[in-house]
Amino acid sequence: MGKSSFDRIHYPKLEFVNAKATNTRLMGVVGVIAHWLDPAGREVVQIYHLDFESYGIDGFYHLIEPNMEELETLVLGITGGLGGSFIQIGLEEFIFLIKSSYIVDEGCLDALVDFEMFEEQFDSLYVDLSVEDEIRLYEKLTPEIVSNEQAIHYFVMRYIGCDYPSAMMLWKDGKIDPDFELLDMPHTLIKNNCVHLGAESGIDQYKVEALVDYETRYKLMIIHVDVEPGTHKIIRANCAEEMVISSIEAAFNLSKPEYMMVMHVQDSFFERRFAKNNPEMMKQSYPQGQLYIEFNLNNDHVKENPYFLNGDIYALYFFGYERQLVVCTMRKENLEEIDKMLEENQSYEESLGFICELKTDEPVLFSFVNSSYDNIFDYLATT
Repeated sequence: MGKSSFDRIHYPKLEFVNAKATNTRLMGVVGVIAHWLDPAGREVVQIYHLDFESYGIDGFYHLIEPNMEELETLVLGITGGLGGSFIQIGLEEFIFLIKSSYIVDEGCLDALVDFEMFEEQFDSLYVDLSVEDEIRLYEKLTPEIVSNEQAIHYFVMRYIGCDYPSAMMLWKDGKIDPDFELLDMPHTLIKNNCVHLGAESGIDQYKVEALVDYETRYKLMIIHVDVEPGTHKIIRANCAEEMVISSIEAAFNLSKPEYMMVMHVQDSFFERRFAKNNPEMMKQSYPQGQLYIEFNLNNDHVKENPYFLNGDIYALYFFGYERQLVVCTMRKENLEEIDKMLEENQSYEESLGFICELKTDEPVLFSFVNSSYDNIFDYLATT
């Protein structure tokens, strides 16, 4: 891992001050902020993005006496889309989190440029938590489960991602069924639908349909899950059936309306100000423009039935190079809130020219941004 002891630069050892982590462990990702002091008494702040399915420590910043505005921007950029709240953790809990994510992919540090300054100290850290302490940490980083359906969505999501330690929190008394397994490699749950079949001996029984992004195809899995009402804990689970389906079948399964506003960008600097004022948004570049993804502030979409992977998206903003802005949401009320915000900010008067609103019966925005068209009206005319 990293450089050998012969050519490694020796950086000063840091003294731990405090740390906090997002309560998003059941989503398979956690954001961590750790504060340290170096031997000169300078503040050192580290920001982590931890992935417990495939990538390990896949985001890291090491800042010495950071500017507060720069720090807040980085924190929002790395953790703003996770949908959780920060919970205080101790040193041993911090070590457990970064070490347990590291073993997911022990090559993850190679891509982290700043990690060299902490790598020697990282190597010297060891996990000193009891099993009971690990469980208490997971409980702190687990949101309140308010329904059987929410528990099942998290449960299937964690098993599809082969993230078994967090799945343990969902079993009754933490007793994992060693015979229950869905996939041998992590994949992504796109949609999950629970149907209540009834109750037997006080235990609720569900038929679950899970749609999985499986390699270059899609897989539909039928799972039977028994849940203890009240505690919302999993009692039994077994996969009854699975089948590979076509992309057309998957698209039909995922069909949802989209609500859009189309505008003309009159101010050349509007997008630059928009990006600066919204560092928490994820930015993606396409041949025809830039897409900004705004996430919800929480993970309440996991409470909904059916669950959709993209249910955590509040809105999409696509700035085309031909000065066309398309704002897209999956909920009409979200579009109305954005329209009101733009009006209150006087964006219509100073920067944007409103063209029209659109509604489509199925998702089209991602298809549009991946097309060769730079105007959404030209694209819609071909579909």
